[in-house]
Amino acid sequence: MPGLGFVATLAEMEQFYKGADAGQIIELMNKTNDIVDDIPWMESNQSDGHLTRIRTGLPEVYWRRLYQGTPPSKSQWSQVKESTGILEAIMELDVEETKLYGSRDKSFRMSEGVAFAEAMRQKVAATLFYGDNGLRPDEFNGLAVRYPGKDAPHVLDAGGSSGTPCTSLWLVAWGAHAVHGLYPKSSTGGLSHEDLKTYMTQDADGRKYQVVGDKYNWRCGLTVRDWRAVVRIANIPVEQLGKRRGQTGFVDLQKLTIEAKNKMPQHLRNKATWYCNSEILTALELQNTDSGNVQLQYGEYFNASSIPVLHGRPIRQCDAIRATEEALI
Repeated sequence: MPGLGFVATLAEMEQFYKGADAGQIIELMNKTNDIVDDIPWMESNQSDGHLTRIRTGLPEVYWRRLYQGTPPSKSQWSQVKESTGILEAIMELDVEETKLYGSRDKSFRMSEGVAFAEAMRQKVAATLFYGDNGLRPDEFNGLAVRYPGKDAPHVLDAGGSSGTPCTSLWLVAWGAHAVHGLYPKSSTGGLSHEDLKTYMTQDADGRKYQVVGDKYNWRCGLTVRDWRAVVRIANIPVEQLGKRRGQTGFVDLQKLTIEAKNKMPQHLRNKATWYCNSEILTALELQNTDSGNVQLQYGEYFNASSIPVLHGRPIRQCDAIRATEEALI
């Protein structure tokens, strides 16, 4: 398995594990939650989480004179333990149902497995944004709990108020020293599948019958090692996104996204990616038709054509980002 410090996307890990005795690793390609494909994953340094240092301040440096000493200094940092969670699902199919498909029984079983895998993918994507270990101890902390208020560093307020549905647009820079995913020490990265073969189970009345089972497992977490690697445009009022320039309540996404990208240091900004839901993506494209507003281009990132590019960085659609967020206060 990869050693500590190895950072790779799910697609890269699938190539790494091919031929290894590590179970079947499934690469999931659903274009409505592309963050799951983009995020790099690293093996944790502990079995129940990841102990890391987050720099909170730079060391003092001095102009020195000849024959005069220099005071020692060091950077400021805090030690944080990031949690990981275990997402698991078990699929059971009545053996007699699979027999109805004859020679196509494996295809039927696989088609059911795809649904389980997609459900897990959507759960991981949602947790990457909204996971809250304090409220739901089995989850890991997502991005929203780390950027929780409109006055927090690297959070921009788009003006939405309490009582109206809001959403967020995120700018994230991935990397080993920025933001990356985690999987527990000595485990397998990515979504794994185990064939449980056939066994007996029972219905609600205690009567037994035979099933064929599959277990899907995904051990993962998230760490933000450099808080400057994320910018959140929050409180975007969803009901106002259809307004055009000059209309009351118009949400100026051009202004907000320029301010967001310039909050991020250039070395991080140059490798960052935008994440938004379909409502924001539609609004960006519509505002692109207004003179003097958002300037979108279409590039060829991620081995696909026609990917929208905003301020030089790709936009990825993530329907896990809610259009019903409460306004941050």
